[in-house]
Amino acid sequence: MKKQIRENGVSPVVGVMLMLVVTIIIAAMVASFTGGLAGEQKATPQVKLDVSYTASIIDTDKTNTEPDYKAGYKPNNGLTFRLLGGDSFQLKDIAVQLKSGDATITFDSNVYRDTTSSNADSDKLNIIRGSNGVNETYFAVVKQQDEVIALGETFSLLADGYYDNSLNTTATKKGQFLRWTPVNGGTFDIQLNVPIEYVVLDKNSGGRMQAGTITIR
Repeated sequence: MKKQIRENGVSPVVGVMLMLVVTIIIAAMVASFTGGLAGEQKATPQVKLDVSYTASIIDTDKTNTEPDYKAGYKPNNGLTFRLLGGDSFQLKDIAVQLKSGDATITFDSNVYRDTTSSNADSDKLNIIRGSNGVNETYFAVVKQQDEVIALGETFSLLADGYYDNSLNTTATKKGQFLRWTPVNGGTFDIQLNVPIEYVVLDKNSGGRMQAGTITIR
């Protein structure tokens, strides 16, 4: 009498099904994990900005490198950015970096302007307060705007001052300049008719919103 041998192993069909189930579970876990990471990452706003400037310089003494201002003259010199297309953004979420030669300066809601400057006319512009809610930043908008820059709206990066040393016989650089002297420290000058580089950065993602070159004339 022959003994019947019973095989208690899993059939090939069941084995394949188990492998499929395990694969699906792993795939779902990976998708969930990567999706969570993607959701945590901030997207850089996509924008198209037009960049212009105001550079009205009246220096009463052109023989030195110091700003000698005309009394009561407040031209609101600086750069102006207009949103021509893309996403809206808030000024507190951006930084603007300027580079002239080897000198670089970055402006954001933590960099405060020199309020002793005679350049800014607060009757015409709304100068944005900083992250501390007290100090004025270099960002400004027209009176009817708020800090959210929507399509067609503008914001300005005000200069602190300006000077003309074109008659200074000892200066290594002669011409007309816009000047920034933030209370946080440092001095940054832009010489007219010399190209400068700019970068608008999104602070949330760390990405570049726009970069380019402009020459103030």
